[in-house]
Amino acid sequence: MWEYKYSDELYHYGVKGMKWGVIRARRQNEKVDKSFKKWQENAKKRDTAIDLGKKANIARMDYERDRKNKQLKSTYKQANKDYKKALRANTTYRKGAIRGEVGKDASRKYLSEAKKIQKQLNKDPGNKQLKKQYDYMKGQHDVERARARKAPEVGAKRSARKAAAKRAMTMSIKAAATTAAVTVGAAAVNKCLDSNNVTINGKNIRFNAQNLRDAGAFIKKGKEFMGFFY
Repeated sequence: MWEYKYSDELYHYGVKGMKWGVIRARRQNEKVDKSFKKWQENAKKRDTAIDLGKKANIARMDYERDRKNKQLKSTYKQANKDYKKALRANTTYRKGAIRGEVGKDASRKYLSEAKKIQKQLNKDPGNKQLKKQYDYMKGQHDVERARARKAPEVGAKRSARKAAAKRAMTMSIKAAATTAAVTVGAAAVNKCLDSNNVTINGKNIRFNAQNLRDAGAFIKKGKEFMGFFY
């Protein structure tokens, strides 16, 4: 008669030098590395946009000093175009932070110019041209400073609205997909019932989407209830 013999010893078959958890740790590290790489890319996009924004500020002020100079105008347009292109490559939230940094830079530059003109005005208080330039530079400083302070908040609000709209759209698509699936399911159930001539009290059984939803909810609740006893 055949008899099974067993041992209370534990055997492990594997590759020499193998360590527990190595594969899992490697996958975790790959995930962290991927996230860090993504962060680096986003940081680079942000810094690039800020640098181009500051260059656009310089080109803008050069053009404002001599608006008749077509070369300065062309340089400013190109610099502004490059800045906007780099800005679009960032997320809505980061755009606010970028605009804030670029706005602060512009504000400082206008204030610096205003102080230079102020020194000239102190020597020549009656010079209307210098007074006009000073008022313009000081006004631009105030405008850019206000925009810079508000930009991060505006960016955060726009980002939140965009995220909310995306969530709502996702939920709508899921709801539509569920409705379509249930409708198709109802048609399949009815076809199966008809082919097997299933009736109750001599009447054919028909299901619609709402019937299936109700039945699914009933089964789910039944499983939860039975879970208390088993």
